[in-house]
Amino acid sequence: DRPDPPRALRLSGLSGTSLSLAWEPGWDGGLPQHFLLRADGPNAPPPPAALVTSGFSLTLGGLRPDTPYDVTVFACNARGDSAPVRLRAVTSAVPEAPPPQWEEPAAPPGGAEDP
Repeated sequence: DRPDPPRALRLSGLSGTSLSLAWEPGWDGGLPQHFLLRADGPNAPPPPAALVTSGFSLTLGGLRPDTPYDVTVFACNARGDSAPVRLRAVTSAVPEAPPPQWEEPAAPPGGAEDP
């Protein structure tokens, strides 16, 4: 049979350019299974990011800062795909880098040596 959908899909971490996800596998249908993840975001170039893993967690990288993404996870085996499980997550804003500050070079130790 086809596998059951993953359970308990959750966001386990995020940054300005990545979302880390974790889930629990559903019944595998009696066959080896893997998981397909897709992230669809506004103005994302087609096709959306898609990754495959046999594990129960994955980090989607190369995303845009401060952007909402609809993440879809399917379980797949030789008989087909499960129903999708979805999660909406937003990457964090990347703080602007402060302007470089001028620092005076450290003065070399100088002066005459004491006898």
